[in-house]
Amino acid sequence: MTSGVVINQWQTPEDAREAGWNALVGAEDFFLGPDWMRVLQDSAGAWMGYLTAHADDRVLAALPMVRATHESPWSLGRTDLLIRHCAEEGMDGSAEVLAGFGDVERLMPSMMCGGRHLGRTRLLLHPDAGAETAHRIIEQAERTAARDGCRSICLPYVDASDRLQRDVLRDRGYISHLSGQFATLTLPGEGFTDYALAFPARRSRRVRAERRHIKASDVRITLAPLDPADIPRLGALETELFAKYGMAGWDPRRSEAVLRAAAQRLGDRALVSKAVRDGRIVGFALVLSHGDAWFVHRAGFDYEAVGKLPLYYELVYYTLADHAPRHGVKTVHYGIGSTEAKVSRGCALSAQYLYVKELG
Repeated sequence: MTSGVVINQWQTPEDAREAGWNALVGAEDFFLGPDWMRVLQDSAGAWMGYLTAHADDRVLAALPMVRATHESPWSLGRTDLLIRHCAEEGMDGSAEVLAGFGDVERLMPSMMCGGRHLGRTRLLLHPDAGAETAHRIIEQAERTAARDGCRSICLPYVDASDRLQRDVLRDRGYISHLSGQFATLTLPGEGFTDYALAFPARRSRRVRAERRHIKASDVRITLAPLDPADIPRLGALETELFAKYGMAGWDPRRSEAVLRAAAQRLGDRALVSKAVRDGRIVGFALVLSHGDAWFVHRAGFDYEAVGKLPLYYELVYYTLADHAPRHGVKTVHYGIGSTEAKVSRGCALSAQYLYVKELG
């Protein structure tokens, strides 16, 4: 269904919503919904745009765009830094792509498409829309990027299962390499006990022992809507996490901007799994709600205060497994990174691929 397809570009997520964008947002597309895109537009400090393809008053495709520059602090969401990172990590095909470009600086600035999140960045397509519609909207994104002075266009995390999009990108001359593994947990049964008992015996004993360790400690664990009063502390904790993993120089105000926008735009759909000791927050995870799924988006810890307490596993897995039934949640999406830890706590993985095209 391609005859009469019209491509439109919108400046705000609200314009995109009015154009029918939400009709294409599925169960796993929280980060591609207008509410989250407004959070990003409020906090990312970057130009963002939105393309839709229509025919006969129906929206057939949609694609968000964000312009990344050398000043953008997104180490895993920026074309040049992501290609380098993947090559350093030995991800399949990335060394060849890096060598082919020689100097990835030449790819900047770059138009990042499919959403500015880590995992499953994609073109939204109606079931009736085929490859030709996908070609049309991606072609328009390329024109927009070139007109904006971008030297490349990139979809950083295309899921292995997205065959149509991958075929279209390949046909359009994009080159690709592995860029990560997207982790998803399907919760078994009802609550933490069912979750823990679903593991093989040895792992189950360890998971239950870690939970007992937390319960015997003086740390109090809660799951509740994001409290704006906590935002400065949460920003400081996320900055500490980034520093631990080599991102020195992160400005906590960037974290605060995202958290503040999330609290304002999402309300009770933005939850925080939080650990408090002696009245002070020592760890957190931001959990975003979408239908019957949760998306764990960011976290942070006071590593000196935490010591050897297994707070990461408690806040990110055990507390969520415990609370999920009362929220009607069956699935938790964890995105990319820390793959071994995620698999050890029951997650399944789906390969992600970076697709990039240099613009002449």
